[in-house]
Amino acid sequence: MFKPDFTQEERALIRRLNTPAKVQEFLIKEIVYDNQDELDSLDETWRSFRRVVREKKAHCFEGALTAAAILSQHKYPPLIVCMEARDIDHILFVYKRGGKWGSVTKSRDDNLLGRPPRYRTLRHLVMSYYPFFYNLQTNDLTDITLRGYAVVDLRKFEQDWITAEEDLTFIEDHLYRIRYRKLFPRSREDRFYFSPREG
Repeated sequence: MFKPDFTQEERALIRRLNTPAKVQEFLIKEIVYDNQDELDSLDETWRSFRRVVREKKAHCFEGALTAAAILSQHKYPPLIVCMEARDIDHILFVYKRGGKWGSVTKSRDDNLLGRPPRYRTLRHLVMSYYPFFYNLQTNDLTDITLRGYAVVDLRKFEQDWITAEEDLTFIEDHLYRIRYRKLFPRSREDRFYFSPREG
């Protein structure tokens, strides 16, 4: 795993944010949600922890990576979960405490923020978000778009994902190369799929 070289200010922030709850509060109170729905894909950002802290804004991917960067310095494995949907995906930092899973994330929707560690499995954690993944185009509350999820251990990357100045497109690309676990497979043979770039 990449070994970051933090600035003095970054080290002070990391020391202060030593629990998932403190990181979640930081993302809510000190980081603005960066809505990029109307941007062309070439203009989208994939900021590192360093850029998020400096620019004070993030979307869910960037919030999850920021949480992973901070909490990995407090001995939490840097694990993220991509929840894949027909319309808009959502990325979480996930952690385990007392045998139960919790999450930290950035979202414009309070229903999609982090969860305390009370879920027995990652699927149970993901399912806690399921009712809130309704179709944003139609606002039909019965049209649930969440299809599956995948876990990524950021320690697999040799590239700098913590203090990089360039966009972390190599992680974005990775999310389209891995298998996702279906929430409702029809059979054992139907448990996994790959996420398409569009829809």
